[in-house]
Amino acid sequence: MQKVYVGIDIGSIAAKIAVVDGNGTILYHAYERTLARPAEAVNKLLEKIGAMGFETESAAVTGSGAGLFGNSATIVNEFKTVTKAVSVLYPDVGVIFEMGGESSKFIRIEKGQITEYGVNGDCAAGTGSFIDQQAERLHYNVEEIGSLVCNAKGCARIAGRCSVFAKSDMIHAQQKGYAPPEVLRGLCLAVARNFKASIVKGRRVESKVAFVGGLALNNGVVSAIRETFSLSDGQLVIPKEASYIGAVGAAMTSVEVKNGKTSALKCSSAQTLKHSNTSTLSLLSTQNVRFLRDKIKPYQFPHTDKVDAYLGIDIGSVSTNLVALDGVGDLIMEIYTYTKARPIEVVAEGLKEIEAEIGDRINICGVGTTGSGRELIGELIGADVIKDEITAHKTGAIHISEMLLGEPVDTIFEIGGQDAKFIRIEKGVVTDFAMNEACAAGTGSFLEEQAERLGISIKDDFARLALSSQSPISLGERCTVFMERDVNAYQSKGAKIEDIVAGLAYSVATNYLNRVVRGRKIGDHIFFQGGTAYNDAVAAAFSQMLGKTVTIPPHNGVIGAVGAALLARDSDKQITKFRGFDLGRVNYTMREFSCGACTNNCDIQEFNVEGEKTYWGDKCSSRFRKKARTDNKPVIEDLFKKRENLLLGSANARTHERTNPSTRSRSLRAGARIGIPRTMFYFDRFPFWRAYFETLGFEVVTSDPTNKEIAHNSLELTVAEPCYPIKLAHGHVKNLVEKGVNCIFLPNVISADAQMRQCTNAPIPYLCPWHQTLPFIIKPVPAFEGVKFLSPTVQFEHGPNFVARCLKNIGGRKNATAVKAAYAAQARFSSELQRLGKKVVTQVDKAGAEAIVLIGRPYNIYDTGANLNAPLKLREYYGINVIPIDFLPLDEIDITESACNMFWDYGRKIVAAAKFVASRPNLHAIYITNFKCGPDSFVKHYTAWASDKPYLTLQFDEHANDAGTITRIEAYLDSKGLLCRSYKDERCLSPKWTTAAHASLPQPSVRAE
Repeated sequence: MQKVYVGIDIGSIAAKIAVVDGNGTILYHAYERTLARPAEAVNKLLEKIGAMGFETESAAVTGSGAGLFGNSATIVNEFKTVTKAVSVLYPDVGVIFEMGGESSKFIRIEKGQITEYGVNGDCAAGTGSFIDQQAERLHYNVEEIGSLVCNAKGCARIAGRCSVFAKSDMIHAQQKGYAPPEVLRGLCLAVARNFKASIVKGRRVESKVAFVGGLALNNGVVSAIRETFSLSDGQLVIPKEASYIGAVGAAMTSVEVKNGKTSALKCSSAQTLKHSNTSTLSLLSTQNVRFLRDKIKPYQFPHTDKVDAYLGIDIGSVSTNLVALDGVGDLIMEIYTYTKARPIEVVAEGLKEIEAEIGDRINICGVGTTGSGRELIGELIGADVIKDEITAHKTGAIHISEMLLGEPVDTIFEIGGQDAKFIRIEKGVVTDFAMNEACAAGTGSFLEEQAERLGISIKDDFARLALSSQSPISLGERCTVFMERDVNAYQSKGAKIEDIVAGLAYSVATNYLNRVVRGRKIGDHIFFQGGTAYNDAVAAAFSQMLGKTVTIPPHNGVIGAVGAALLARDSDKQITKFRGFDLGRVNYTMREFSCGACTNNCDIQEFNVEGEKTYWGDKCSSRFRKKARTDNKPVIEDLFKKRENLLLGSANARTHERTNPSTRSRSLRAGARIGIPRTMFYFDRFPFWRAYFETLGFEVVTSDPTNKEIAHNSLELTVAEPCYPIKLAHGHVKNLVEKGVNCIFLPNVISADAQMRQCTNAPIPYLCPWHQTLPFIIKPVPAFEGVKFLSPTVQFEHGPNFVARCLKNIGGRKNATAVKAAYAAQARFSSELQRLGKKVVTQVDKAGAEAIVLIGRPYNIYDTGANLNAPLKLREYYGINVIPIDFLPLDEIDITESACNMFWDYGRKIVAAAKFVASRPNLHAIYITNFKCGPDSFVKHYTAWASDKPYLTLQFDEHANDAGTITRIEAYLDSKGLLCRSYKDERCLSPKWTTAAHASLPQPSVRAE
């Protein structure tokens, strides 16, 4: 009997086993998917080994599930096993890329030893599970992706940092006409880019690379890795052992260990482990759930003429819904179907089904579309009304509530396949709303994915099992990948399936209340709608947690479509534009091209329907986008353009000049070229630093405005995991290096000027920690080795004399003069902003108009490459008066009661701006921030305390998408009545606003020029 050595790798997706002889030669290997039952999978593999007659000399285990073996085998670190196998089998390899089920790794090795490494953090993007989920969404097996991607003719741009953003981008790409193979190719490239940005993080990839892990068998991902890292065929090695390399390494390690632990080599099964549940969750019950499904009877057609009908279509990420209503609003027919990432095909099939069943009994008098695919489908079918989801769901819910209950609904919980919405209604008007921002945990797709992993039917089994649970497990609120890990852990401890399912129902409700509602006022008449409302267990969880009755309306899955149909009915269109039930007769084409209007080179999709063209993808302007359906025109000038001119002033700051880096001088002297990146401090302090350096005789060169190249370089260079503005700083510094400047200025600014004079006993106005430490984050980046940086430590709150001392080593004998000139330039800049602010607020008041105040940090508001140019779209696309935060008299506003201890400089200004908006009924606020902004995460709470006016929050980072931003903006403007025909139209004024009422209010003081 041959003596062998066994290695077992228990991962999140699969278990692998390898058998080697004493020389390390691989004799056998096998692979088994765990399917949430890792112990069973491993024991199947062990049974196969036992049946072969091998005599196991020793064994070693690795992977996330290695602990299941207890003391029956040696446990080895995953990094060591992979390194061991690659070093032995491929000794000329110096770098290892691993992409497994839930983990990704970068390993640099020298002589069989690990010298550098990186691993993914609390996000499974870029892993096998990530690819698995997205492939399933497109109804493909993950094994099919490789060949499809290799034959794709085009490529869609997909975000790869998070499953949620990837889903959004995939949906929008399909709705723009990309074929599934092109979307999948974009997905593979997204995974590769994410691996480079989040795992490799600027580290050198010079030697031969071995690509291992399950994704190494996917030709699409292999091709993307080769393209992303510019690796030739000879540089990238795909080991034949790639999918089970960890098990091979464990087996090789066991040869050296020779632990003799063979007789007890068995993985503990779930049934042998005792599970103790300490959860305090209540048993689920539908006692406080009011179901209205039985109140609706089948529609009865009259015996004579055809019925005038209105179509509503809601094109969502997971489902597409079509309804036909009569003139009264009674539902004639509804279709709830899966989008399958093929919105045009699904809508075409739905229209044919309506025509086949009731086409000869109705006259279509109007059509409305809503949902993420509303614009594309609206243009294709000839919709009369194209509305955002918030307005559509509100309209449908109010109609059903008043029709069946005779009372208005005041709160809507809407949870769809990917999006979740909260809507607060008062007197028929949306007074507050919110949407999920960064996570799809707690949505319909989340539940479907978990149910599929558990092997149960989301329709037939989930609610039944959950409601039968006698001990629901508290699973908290996690992303779908990590929730799967928790579920696996509970299963391995013997938890009952019904208790896990009940815990998932509670998890959805908890996530929604904590991450979407976030403490907003919840009324007493709650409608729970959307596809997830079909799940009675989730409705029960809401009622249990809130202690309130939750109503499930009839047609809960299609209420958005009902609202769209009602909006079409109530529109002023005399003749419908509907093109008919057969979309095959509609002549349409789609093409993609690059816009060359600026350095962003946006990828534009042109949709030509019967000669009428519509465009998507124009992120940095409204050059191609159609104007919104409103006649609004701003009554004030473009303050963003004015501010940009003031920021640059009459200085000789150059932005596009480049020189050969090899010929530049590194010395700092009069006439030297000093680079200032357009990042962070630039957006409010550039006049100061420009004047300072020009007074000293330096030539000031700025980096280019944020564009795709800068953003791409930023992600590849960033080593840490900061917020997006800090990431962008890396790209701007590289841009300056390429321009051949002598030195790059990155100050270590600790605090801002001591202002806000009305705030009693105000603490020091600090900048955020990332901003303070900017030079220390940038300088260590390997790509900037040898670059000369100028980084003085500056504290502005102590005044000019102290600042002059901070800069003494730079300015020398001219320092005092330069500092004086810098303060004068900054004062002129600020004074002009205040003068313009006073002027435009007066103009808005006199015109009886309304305006949006943009609050937030300058680098979030004014960096158009980072915020998808949302401010410009507000003005040019929607005709809105837009006033940025620093045009307001913030120093004169007392925030002592709201934020007396606020020590963040812009935290104070943001709270002051909120108070200013609260004092004027014709002003509304949009808060622009970024994901991962720590200070803003709690400053927003102070903002809410300072003002009882609901405001919209827009969060951006490298994965933000234009469609999601537009949806939120349109919903907010519509809730404020700002999408009407004209400012003179009374419907454009908010419910509380009248000119007479405003005249009676005390006017905030404005500092004189």
